[in-house]
Amino acid sequence: MLITHDGLLSLLEPLEPESLVAWRETDSLFPFGQQSRSSEPRFGLSLHQAEMPCYNAVAAGLELNALSLAVSATSTIKIFRALKPDETGYQFHEMLEIATESPLINDLAWAPGCIRPYDLVAAACDDGCVRIFEITTPHNSNLRLNALSKNSGVAKNRTSSMTARNAPSGIGAGLAGVSRTSTRSNAPSSRIKHEWKELTSLRTHDDECKPVWRVRWMHDGKPYYGLDGN
Repeated sequence: MLITHDGLLSLLEPLEPESLVAWRETDSLFPFGQQSRSSEPRFGLSLHQAEMPCYNAVAAGLELNALSLAVSATSTIKIFRALKPDETGYQFHEMLEIATESPLINDLAWAPGCIRPYDLVAAACDDGCVRIFEITTPHNSNLRLNALSKNSGVAKNRTSSMTARNAPSGIGAGLAGVSRTSTRSNAPSSRIKHEWKELTSLRTHDDECKPVWRVRWMHDGKPYYGLDGN
């Protein structure tokens, strides 16, 4: 996965599993709208690295082969699930939008593993804090997915000044190679309810509140972060 300066998020996969020479694009979109050259949204990407999604999300109906991705711009985080409805490849589906209290997000890290009943995403922020967010998929285990579709949707869907339609228009669509008429599959798992809450805010032991530039997760489930290039 990669995101360009103008905000185009692309999902690529190799043509041959044994070789990384040739790639093909399976999906692309503008999660925060198309950005101008003069803008500095400071995009961040973090892919959930595990054999499968969180088991509670799977219990809610998410496919075992679904990919999970957190994308940030300025002070907003969006959670995407890349679903594979057929042999054509994966497609992005926005599940959740998190409007943080940070003036600027510098880095993201999705906690590895799938044994928790929830997901954790850490954000390194410009105000000297590392914010930890919990993402859950509340569901009734006695109901089938088709019943969930009645009450599903994007949880906590808050409007941001940067949010725009995913599909660009005019010349921008041609340059980005994105079809203006493209539609996404309406898979039942794309309507799974997601919710979030901020678990904690870890402040650096520094009176100057230096920006946190990098954040990662250790194998024991603890986050670690860096204030500078060291």
